[in-house]
Amino acid sequence: MAYIFMDESGDLGFDKTKNNSHFFLVTFLLTDQEKEVEVIMKHVYKRMAGKKIKRKDYFHSNKELKSSVKRALDLASRRNIFALAVILDKSLLSWKGKQDSHVLYNKLVSFLLEQCEKRGYINGKEPLYFIASRKETNKELNHKFIEYVQKSVSDLIDIKVQIIPAWTSKWLELVDAISFFLYQKYEMNNLELYSVIKNKILLEKFFE
Repeated sequence: MAYIFMDESGDLGFDKTKNNSHFFLVTFLLTDQEKEVEVIMKHVYKRMAGKKIKRKDYFHSNKELKSSVKRALDLASRRNIFALAVILDKSLLSWKGKQDSHVLYNKLVSFLLEQCEKRGYINGKEPLYFIASRKETNKELNHKFIEYVQKSVSDLIDIKVQIIPAWTSKWLELVDAISFFLYQKYEMNNLELYSVIKNKILLEKFFE
């Protein structure tokens, strides 16, 4: 079985009076090793002295010590996982493209899935589990997102889509870290922790 775990960084706000990001990223983490992340995060938690890890207090990259995040990325870089990201430069988006953030979000996810299929990273030889962290509480929007993802790959691919709370999956914790430091690269020109994982990044492509 193959797995794609998805997270995003930045925001899709366009209000110039607010502190909106310049870039928005969608990141995929690909793996065929379901249990691999347990080994990675177990070592990370051991080094987090004095911090109790609770289900409601999950590992979140922008709240943890940089050393803890760096260790997670370093361990991940030695495992059979890979990452892909699509980057949206919001300043280049037309007025029409800014009208519906949900539609734009779905297009970015679809674009990245199409790139995965086009480049042979996913195929019809095995079931594909697509797992995204739950950001939206609206059931109808979640349902539309699932339908959109399913239609983004060919009929040859058996894709099973899930939307779950981030704290229920260590894989989602890990892709959050990867996405956050990809975002740091573009939004803040900070390559410090990006460099730890860059050998595992198969694709970074701007959305056009």
